Amino acid sequence: MRVSRPTNWPHTPAAVACDQNAPRRSWRPALAALALALIATASGLSPALADGLDTGALPRVAGAKELYASPLSTIYSAPVPVADAAAAAAKALAGDGWRQYAMANASEARTADVQAMNFKKGPLAISVLVTKSDPATTANVNYAAKPLANDLPFPPDATDIAFDPNQPLLTCASRQPIAATLAFFNAELAGMGWSPAPAGRNANTDKAAHAYFVRADHAPLLLTAQRGDDGASKIELKGATAEDLAAELARPAAEPAAVAAPPSPTATADEMNAANAKQAQQAIADATKAAMADAAAPKAATAPAADGLVEALAAMAGSPAAIPVPANAEAVKFDGAEGSLAFETDSSIKSVVAFYRSAMKPLGWQAEASAIDKPNMVVLDFSKDGKDIELTVMRPIDKTEVEASGEGLVTEAEKAAAAPAPTAEDLAVEEMGGLPYPNNHTLAEAEGTPLRHALTVETALDLQSVLGFYRQELGKRGWKEDAPTAAVAGASATLRFMTPDGPAVLKLERKDDVTTVNLVVSNQAKAKASGLTAKPGKVKAMFGNALSAPATITINKQSVSVPPGAGANGPGGPTLELPAGTYKVTMKVAGQSDASVDVTIGADEIWGFMAGPGGLMPMQIH
Repeated sequence: MRVSRPTNWPHTPAAVACDQNAPRRSWRPALAALALALIATASGLSPALADGLDTGALPRVAGAKELYASPLSTIYSAPVPVADAAAAAAKALAGDGWRQYAMANASEARTADVQAMNFKKGPLAISVLVTKSDPATTANVNYAAKPLANDLPFPPDATDIAFDPNQPLLTCASRQPIAATLAFFNAELAGMGWSPAPAGRNANTDKAAHAYFVRADHAPLLLTAQRGDDGASKIELKGATAEDLAAELARPAAEPAAVAAPPSPTATADEMNAANAKQAQQAIADATKAAMADAAAPKAATAPAADGLVEALAAMAGSPAAIPVPANAEAVKFDGAEGSLAFETDSSIKSVVAFYRSAMKPLGWQAEASAIDKPNMVVLDFSKDGKDIELTVMRPIDKTEVEASGEGLVTEAEKAAAAPAPTAEDLAVEEMGGLPYPNNHTLAEAEGTPLRHALTVETALDLQSVLGFYRQELGKRGWKEDAPTAAVAGASATLRFMTPDGPAVLKLERKDDVTTVNLVVSNQAKAKASGLTAKPGKVKAMFGNALSAPATITINKQSVSVPPGAGANGPGGPTLELPAGTYKVTMKVAGQSDASVDVTIGADEIWGFMAGPGGLMPMQIH
């Protein structure tokens, strides 16, 4: 049992550590999650997202090394620090026609370790996240597709662009004349389905413009432009309401309106206001009617996403994946080594979501709250036994697409088959404290007492290779294994040996692409000769005090007074015999805050508990 010592306690004299700073966890599940997180705040997917955007084809920083690529998200490493990588990525994207913008009314990360940026090109948008990698002189760059709930056009010469597609809101500066600015927005918005509303009562001049636009099933847009003495115009295009438009038309005219006959000269003020409000409502209704007629006309465009009825989907017989797949799934791609699944289906998003919420529960998967739950995109999270699966269900055009990833999709057999076989160099023998470990490792740590010595190792080698390594090397040392055929169980293994010194236990565990080795040897003869052993089945607890003040140590509801210096130089302090179990051990010293540790101790073990300036340090002696 390993217990973490207080951070300000040094290693014991017999403890030695070696850390090669190698990667200790798989990056792919984490990066997939990051890419989805960048999309989480979007309100919906634009059809153009699937039609024209492949983040894997976007320009990259010189010297880039691809880590992951897909149409929705791409990640690569760059051989330069974060700030340089961000500047280079922005320059490369600008050269490809992408316009950088700031998030309106929001701040973006700008630190030495993290930089976030946003870019737009026509109806397409991406988020760019640049983060510090290891070593610090490199950076990871993430391009993620960013759906636009509302697309607004950027003037060709616009600067200081701030944009929020969810409000919608666009602010920028331009040096184009006011008339050219109006002409640009009239043309661009018309291409997006917007129509100019009847002219307002404020006349447009060469210094200012004020115009409304309407579109079916959308709130109106208000464009304002104000030209300064320096020749630059401040432009704002934002969402408005039908009431705003009606109030605009109801204001006294600065000059005769040219879009409709005025109300009767004998009309009252209330009648005039009502007439103007009706005019505004009619403008919106006309735009809606035109848009509906346009939508009903035959087009080459694809049909809208199915989002209506929820059909009961059956599971595919003999699913190729580690989880159920709908029987009508097409183009199924499953990678058990990487832990990924993708497929398409004609069924609606709602049907696929209902299928997984129903099918995963009987298998023991716990559903988490959805981070994204939109009509055209839903993200489902499931967890079980410390593993997770994330499913993204979306419908960009005429098919529902499902992408899933996570440790819950990994099959150890496929992962082991895909892993390259260890080389002779990987399995070359190194030694620490008289115990062997493979050359390919990320951590090796030995500790010991006169009655016990132990080795902890972490390695990227698969469990079966590590198991074979230890059976071979320990056998060379004359160790005899008990019941070798029954030692391995899934992603872990426990082997017991009899050594010339006494019993030994080897424990292996495979998790997060790391195999952890714990090897412990007990010197039985020395333990018996020491007189410190407890009665069979019991635990001997020994207490020491390296402080100049008395300490009280409590375990199993028994308090032991430990004088200053007791047991500091070897056995001689108070002792207790206890049943095996898990205990909270607490230390009290006058003038110091109480300290406690949790330990699990087994039968026939000997443990020491030392009070010191860093708190209470537990140590297994035998």
